[in-house]
Amino acid sequence: MSELNWEKFEPLFGTWAPKFKKFFDQGGFDDIYKYLKKESQRGKVILPSSEDTFKCFIETPLDSMDVAIFGLSPYHSMAGRKIIADGLLMGCSHTGSLQPSLLKFYEGISNDMYQGLDYIKTPDVRYLANQGVLMCNASLTCAFRKAGSHLELWEPFMKYLFEEVINITGVPVIFLGREAAKLEKYILPLYGTHVFKLSHPASAAYNDEMWDSKGVFKQVNQIIKHRHETEIEWLSMVPF
Repeated sequence: MSELNWEKFEPLFGTWAPKFKKFFDQGGFDDIYKYLKKESQRGKVILPSSEDTFKCFIETPLDSMDVAIFGLSPYHSMAGRKIIADGLLMGCSHTGSLQPSLLKFYEGISNDMYQGLDYIKTPDVRYLANQGVLMCNASLTCAFRKAGSHLELWEPFMKYLFEEVINITGVPVIFLGREAAKLEKYILPLYGTHVFKLSHPASAAYNDEMWDSKGVFKQVNQIIKHRHETEIEWLSMVPF
């Protein structure tokens, strides 16, 4: 039995709440909450802000999810006093300033799918989340200046997320980077989930090179279109 109050946590999960209640009731969030609270009381800066921790589930309702993308962890730096991480994978809407990894993500997709077309390099990736793209990280929090520092903390939740929710939906899954790809072990072959593994755009940004999306987003669109005749607009296009 969880020591936490479900009524306080339920709104944080949006439409995913019924799926997460079992994990909650079993005390799955207790250790996570205790650790984050302890670190905060010690003066450690935890990113993103607490109200954004589960934002990816709010912005992409469960019944509208068509594809899930997993990265490493939230942005671990700040812009002055502003937190860059906004709760969505690579999202940086709080500062309004485009991060290098997100820029490489856009450039790679543009090169692969939208050559010659103008698009908006927006720091707000809700345009993807609201189309049914779960923009999630393998770790929903991290310590300031320590990327991936909470991976172990969140792994039990990620295990539950895949085994009890993602697998059953059958949506394609894209892993960005080696750490995120370690979650593949929780995908059960029984469901025939399409799995795609790419390097993380942050690596391309660090090495100042083009990020290769390897045609994955075209393939995902084909899978989605086969399921229900829709596609993801992977870039926010400039209107005519």
